[in-house]
Amino acid sequence: MPRFLVALLAFGLAACNPVENLDEAADQIDRFQNLFSNRSTDEMHLMGSAEFRETTSREDLEDLVSLVAGRLGSIEQSERESFNINTTPSGTRTVVTMATQFELGEGKETYTFIGNGENMQIVGWQVNSDRLLITPDEMKRLDEAPTALEPAD
Repeated sequence: MPRFLVALLAFGLAACNPVENLDEAADQIDRFQNLFSNRSTDEMHLMGSAEFRETTSREDLEDLVSLVAGRLGSIEQSERESFNINTTPSGTRTVVTMATQFELGEGKETYTFIGNGENMQIVGWQVNSDRLLITPDEMKRLDEAPTALEPAD
């Protein structure tokens, strides 16, 4: 019985190799970020899983990239901040959070993948930054005087 449990555990770990998932996620994130910085929304859309493409049209992705790039600019550098890999009978989900420095500010990017290793695909991309929360009037004031941003009355 103990040999069976050891074999079952080894099989489970082989099916979901966290190092392989993190390596593949890092490669895909790097590619996705380069596509973002080059505003290559068609290629970004094609990188996504079928689920991603079904829930996010090319036009929606183009609008999102325009908004994020307009408020934050291109990516200058990015570093993995955290990750979570969850394997269930329905599949493996890997979530990676990146601390990202954009041209005009900092933000957190969250990438969600399904699958394992080379079969991983992006199902979600989320960007959080204070610069995405400010109003157009605040944005205009910020662009005119970067240190003069105060909440609107």
